[in-house]
Parts: sequence; structure tokens; C-alpha cells
Amino acid sequence: MGGVAKSIDEVIKRGFAQLLKGEGFKKSGRNWHRPQGENWLIVNLQASSSNFGENGKFTVNLGVFVAAVASMAGQNAIDEKPSEPSSTLRTRLGDLVYGRDHWWEVTAASDLDLVAADLVEKMQSTGLPWLERHLDLSRLAAALKDRPSLLSFSAALLSGDRNEATRRLREAVKLRPAGRTHFLAWASNNGISL
Repeated sequence: MGGVAKSIDEVIKRGFAQLLKGEGFKKSGRNWHRPQGENWLIVNLQASSSNFGENGKFTVNLGVFVAAVASMAGQNAIDEKPSEPSSTLRTRLGDLVYGRDHWWEVTAASDLDLVAADLVEKMQSTGLPWLERHLDLSRLAAALKDRPSLLSFSAALLSGDRNEATRRLREAVKLRPAGRTHFLAWASNNGISL
């Protein structure tokens, strides 16, 4: 393991892992999962592929997996913990905090206690509340509003807003004509006529 990988792991050990453990997450590598019934909250710490030697950076990916939405959208059932990329809704901690993609940097000169404290503070004040909020179907549906996808239609329908699911579906057919057959099959399976 290179110097930067050791530094990132040290940042994790200096508070991040303890914070998530205290919130009920289980760690596997640089991934943390917390079940919520059939649903999952997911945190992934991703090192940059360009890290080298003592210098590098990492980001934190957040995901909410809502089983009913995934099922209605036609995703295969997940027998174990879902991966962060299979989340119903995903974002990065930096996007939430800074309004743009953000990577935490670590170098040989970095004060790892400061990096860790910053990461823990951001996760506690912003990341964890975001994850919790998006277990709510109405909030999840609102967050997926502008995404022309089966997940978006499914979240709207499951939140009780058939009109919004239909509106999203119609808009998606216009925006993504190549998906028309797929979208119309979903509509038919869920009793929505266009």
C-alpha cells in the first residue's frame, strides 16, 4: 500500500469510521452500509485513480437505495448490500457542502487530524442528514424530479403522485425517444396511460 493510501486510511481511522459506526453503519473496506428495513444508506470513500506516492486526494460518495423504487423500476433484486453505484439516489458530500465536486487532498505535509476533523464535521452536519432525508419517498421523488428515468417515475408513483409520475414519463419520452418502448412498457405495467 502506497503512502497516500496509508494517509487516507489514517484519515478514516481518525474519526470518520467512528462517526459512521456510531450511526449504525457497518464497514467493509472503504464502504459503509446501514440497513433501514429493505432500504440502505451507503457511504463510499473513493480515492482518486491518479494518486501517486505521498500525494493524492479522495472524495465521499453518498447513496440511498430504496428497494420498492428499485423494484418498480425493474432493477434486479439485491440479495446482499447494494453497491453505491446501484443507489436509487447518489451524490457526493462535496457537492452538498460546496455546490461542486470536491476532493480532500492528502500529502506528506498534510495534518491528517485537520483533514479528518473537517471530513467528520461535513459528514455529520451535511452528509448524514442528507441520507436520512432521502429515505422519505416524497423527498426522494422530489430529488429525482429532473431525471428522465424509471427510478424517477417509480419514486413519484410510490410517493402517491400519479399525475407527477405521468408528467415525468411524458417528458422522458420527449427527451429520450430511444427509451420510448422501455418507458411505455413501464407505464403499462403500472397502470399509467399516456
